[in-house]
Amino acid sequence: MRKLSLIATLLFTGSALAFAQDMQDARRYSFNDYQGTARSMAMGNAFTALGGDIGSIGINPAGSAVNSYSQFTISPSLTIAGVEATYDPARGLAGGNQAFTTKNTKTRMMLPNIGFVLNWSPNDDSGIKTISFGLVGNMTANYSNKIESFGTNAETSLLGEKADYFTNNGYNRWSFFDATSGNIDRNAFNKFAWEDVLAAHTTMVANYDNSDTKWIGATETIFSDGSVGTAGLLDQSWNRSTSGYKYDLVANIGLNFGDQFFLGANLGMIALEYNSTTSYTETAVNVNDFLIPFEDGDTYFDSFRLSNWYSAKGAGIYGKFGFIYVPIPELRLGGAIQTPGIINIKERWQNYGDIYYTDSKYSQSDDSPEGDFEYNLVTPFRFNLGAALNFGLGVISADYEFCNYSGMRFRNADGYSGGFHDVNEDIKDYMGIAHSLRLGAELRVVPEFAVRAGYNLNTSPEYEYEGSKKKAINANTHSVAVGLGYSSEGSFFCDFAVRRTMYPDEYYYPYNNYIAGVNSPEITLKRNMWDVVLTLGWRF
Repeated sequence: MRKLSLIATLLFTGSALAFAQDMQDARRYSFNDYQGTARSMAMGNAFTALGGDIGSIGINPAGSAVNSYSQFTISPSLTIAGVEATYDPARGLAGGNQAFTTKNTKTRMMLPNIGFVLNWSPNDDSGIKTISFGLVGNMTANYSNKIESFGTNAETSLLGEKADYFTNNGYNRWSFFDATSGNIDRNAFNKFAWEDVLAAHTTMVANYDNSDTKWIGATETIFSDGSVGTAGLLDQSWNRSTSGYKYDLVANIGLNFGDQFFLGANLGMIALEYNSTTSYTETAVNVNDFLIPFEDGDTYFDSFRLSNWYSAKGAGIYGKFGFIYVPIPELRLGGAIQTPGIINIKERWQNYGDIYYTDSKYSQSDDSPEGDFEYNLVTPFRFNLGAALNFGLGVISADYEFCNYSGMRFRNADGYSGGFHDVNEDIKDYMGIAHSLRLGAELRVVPEFAVRAGYNLNTSPEYEYEGSKKKAINANTHSVAVGLGYSSEGSFFCDFAVRRTMYPDEYYYPYNNYIAGVNSPEITLKRNMWDVVLTLGWRF
């Protein structure tokens, strides 16, 4: 079930009329990977009960009211996304198949935090000691990634799978070409998956045996017994580059009741952007194995490529409310709830295809129209609880966060869920509760300097079934962090942190199995990310 749930994120499955949203899209745009200031990241963002740090306001709005001064912070960072990709062409079969493992990194400058808090004392008899007003931007997702994977395959091909699918589903040549002129029919993009149309239009797949409904791939041949199969050894590669972010921009108000009870509220505004470019390529190791007869002559297959780009931009809104209670100076307790949010998302995408032969006059290329779609995503409800112990020279804190991803829902831009019934049912059936544990510690060696450490555990929201019992998938994300802090006697302070995040293994498939007893390629990804953050701050 873990593997099956990820297939749709790899295949070039732009649907006939709209790009297909799935539960992985909903999860991507709903998940919060809290970043913030160097101090909050170094302490694992375990700040529900601590507060006082601008990076913590998105976790607990009451945190802005803890300090008796105003402050401004800015936190530039360097992120290094690493991926180890293993491309296994046929998962154990011999016959020239060869698996390869590659390592890729992508480095980006980011700004995980910027913001200010203004603190004001009303000086009246209301019982409110101070009121704080804040405007803060904290990054809650970093989508930067780069994957390059390849292997050598003698058994199967994407074009072989596609030709097999065309034949078994009765696809007719004249579904893709004009019956009168013989030219390509652009209306086919309104009827079939765009990748299928590109394959037909560029001769990646073609008819044979004088039939309009029997199809063969350019990487295949007809053997002496009449069967069709892969003609020779192929170098296969799948590459993907992603970029983007999700920011929570919060307008905050916090109330301090006698330095013992703190209340806060956020109006959260979500801004997100996600971009991906994906390509799949197959190249003949020995072109002489791939003879292709055309009506006016013969040539040899050299290579083909299918690629696409996808872009999503979104803006949303939600509310968050929290408290911090200090029953005794050594103990702090806190909690916060976040309402479901609504994000309006606008998508754009396009597919490309090209094929090359040794005689270039037969080489062809085509591209799809540019697609666009707009919809709303309802994000899940979440709450968090925290406790912190102050032992004079430092502090230890712990947070727990609950999030019910089965509450995510796609809706049309007009607010109705028509057209999303199937994917919303998948979300309800295969998504569930995710738990997060955040731990942090800070030790002040001398008043001006602090040493910090933190740890995060995030469980997967994906579920599977054992019989009729719904069971969480064991695919957890871990992160560890360390940091240093300096605070001057004046207004300036500075913090530094390094965090490493380790993600669960992911499995992808360029195409489906189509030959009995022969597996299609499997790509295994092992991902990690390093964040190096510097925060510069001023109190006033």
